[in-house]
Amino acid sequence: MPVQMVLLILIVVAMLEFVFVSLIIINVLKKLNINPDDKLIQIFMVKIAIINVSMILLFVLIVLLVSRVFKKINNYAFYSCTTGLPNKNYMMNNLTNKIAGNGEFAALISLDMDDFKAVNDTLGHLAGDELLKLAGERFEKVIHEQDCVCHIGGDEFLFFIKSVKSKSETEQMAKDILGLFTEPFYINGSKVDYVSGSLGIALMPKNGEDFQTLYNCSDDAMYMAKKHGKSSYMFYDKNMSIHLYEDTIKKKEIKEGIKQKEYKVFYQPKYSNEGHLIGAEALARWVKADGTVLPPSEFIEFAEKNGLIVGITDLVMDEVCKNILSWLSIGRSEFVVSINITSKHITNRKLIQKLIDKIESFQVPTKHIEFEITESMIIEDFNKAVENIALLKSFGIKVSMDDFGTGYSSLNYLKLLPIDIIKIDKSFIDSINYDAKDRVLLENIIHLAHGFQLAVIAEGIENEDQLKVLQDMKCDMFQGYYFGKPMGKDDFERIFFDS
Repeated sequence: MPVQMVLLILIVVAMLEFVFVSLIIINVLKKLNINPDDKLIQIFMVKIAIINVSMILLFVLIVLLVSRVFKKINNYAFYSCTTGLPNKNYMMNNLTNKIAGNGEFAALISLDMDDFKAVNDTLGHLAGDELLKLAGERFEKVIHEQDCVCHIGGDEFLFFIKSVKSKSETEQMAKDILGLFTEPFYINGSKVDYVSGSLGIALMPKNGEDFQTLYNCSDDAMYMAKKHGKSSYMFYDKNMSIHLYEDTIKKKEIKEGIKQKEYKVFYQPKYSNEGHLIGAEALARWVKADGTVLPPSEFIEFAEKNGLIVGITDLVMDEVCKNILSWLSIGRSEFVVSINITSKHITNRKLIQKLIDKIESFQVPTKHIEFEITESMIIEDFNKAVENIALLKSFGIKVSMDDFGTGYSSLNYLKLLPIDIIKIDKSFIDSINYDAKDRVLLENIIHLAHGFQLAVIAEGIENEDQLKVLQDMKCDMFQGYYFGKPMGKDDFERIFFDS
């Protein structure tokens, strides 16, 4: 029985008690031959009345206060404080019976926002909350009366759609929801047009007939949609569970590899136009306990997508710093090691500062460190990337752009980015001996880069003919299998330092 009802009953009982006690008192007075109209008796009765009325008013006040408290508790329990939408508890408590085993067609759609973290990082968490509220308002406009949208926490929303009668109608609903992100959000004067959504869809009764089963299915499908690209949707398929299980195992293995420091640094040499060894690129390799060596293609992209890349980069930085100090101790003073960093680093000031702090903690002269980035990284947040590159340069650390020429706006970046070096992608080098257009293109890229006071390094050199052409074009540095494959520290020292 609700507490409010209990209090209401108590009020009624109190009122009845007042009437009952008053009648008893009057009856007793009559038996004692005491005149109820006596002034003292009347004063006594008034006091009794005041006490009872006061108690009744107190009970009424308690009922009002408790009702308000319970209303707030109900809101906290079943509604999101951020968006005002129902939450997951509401969905589970109020829709379970509607979903359970009635055999009707319906859809449960999980939505996770893409790039929402960038809003919190750049505009602040209050702006992020405002975005969630605005998105919730848009969601409510696209669904129908019999449907429900819930804010289940963070940047995740859940739609229970009963207005659809087929998979094709559900697909159209998913497109309508994604279409809500095509119009930018405006938050405190700032335009936010880079946030989208990833949707996972579970169908009832095909994928299940209870809330928890459908939710698990829609969540798995949403995860796969996010994995395959932003602003997309996927219907649940039973094979997804197998892939997700495999991903879970791989994540666990990578985490354990980081814990056991299984990620090692291999070095590939770099040479100057004059033929001098000037440094190396540090490349991560996963050396498992059984001696198996996995190349970056087996774990780097996966680690980036699953938020594990920072731990691997930390291990690489530690090993590189130790090795540089070792090489400086034997007189190798003209030597620079380039280290690849990710978009998570170049757009995050805290992570960039962490890299700088690590270099300083090892007391490595910053002129021996160079960081490599790619064009695809900086387009995620160009302004922040520019700021962080400038921060690295303020500490004497050089920055190079890898895979130059493979993006859309590379030439424009030469003017806007405070980088020091461009690295010409291997795809341009492969055909340099027989494709006249590639030679003209390379020659102009090198000339243009020099005009901007940038050094140029060509990667993927595999033969002497390629090297000769690039030397004639005044390319500054070279890297590739012609000079040496990536190798462990001991082999690198034996081949390039001891010779």
